[in-house]
Amino acid sequence: MTSTDTPILIDTNIWIEHFKSANKEVSALLEAGRVVMHPFIVAELALGGLRDRMMTLASLEFLPELPVAELPEVRQLIEMRKLYTEGIGLVDAHLIASLIIVHTPTELWTDDGGLTRVAGKLGFLATPPFTA
Repeated sequence: MTSTDTPILIDTNIWIEHFKSANKEVSALLEAGRVVMHPFIVAELALGGLRDRMMTLASLEFLPELPVAELPEVRQLIEMRKLYTEGIGLVDAHLIASLIIVHTPTELWTDDGGLTRVAGKLGFLATPPFTA
């Protein structure tokens, strides 16, 4: 369960929807200083069409950043946690690895089916509402 101060990693799909139509939960988390970022999410967002592109990317890069796992660590995680055939991709596995190695317990907000399932199994799944 998400506490009122747990850092939240917001997945790419949630950001995309937020940029299309402002999401009050995303805005509240940003205002509360609870959002953390992963550089792979910024890179994925950079591949899309963003309004005010340079400012948006700079703002995202300014957020506190999770550590990035090395590829051998991610491969080991895939085997140890049996993440194969779970319907996640390499970026998703990297996000999960980062959530495991970060020092401050952090949760992931996503609406991707495979990633939701894996994050839930591992105890990293954040679910709105985040504010009381």
